[in-house]
Amino acid sequence: MILILFSLVDGPDRFNSLKTRIEGISQLMLTQDMERDGYVERTVYPQAPVKVEYELTDMGQGLAKAVWGLVSWADEHHETIRAARQTYDEENGY
Repeated sequence: MILILFSLVDGPDRFNSLKTRIEGISQLMLTQDMERDGYVERTVYPQAPVKVEYELTDMGQGLAKAVWGLVSWADEHHETIRAARQTYDEENGY
């Protein structure tokens, strides 16, 4: 789900484009999970062949922003976390 959020943060995209960037993504995941929960909106354009685009809703954009904050925090504190793990492991015989 997080990869989908980040893939759509810059604007709408088609399923096949998403599929090339996100291993294991399915249309079911986009429609029944993310669209159902209100994170993604699907637009079907009446043309031949049918064109379908997926894009983040306002709620999806808000979630992406919140998740990005967490990712940024983890990146900023990565070395401290690593040092804490090493200290813990040494003190506990791991």
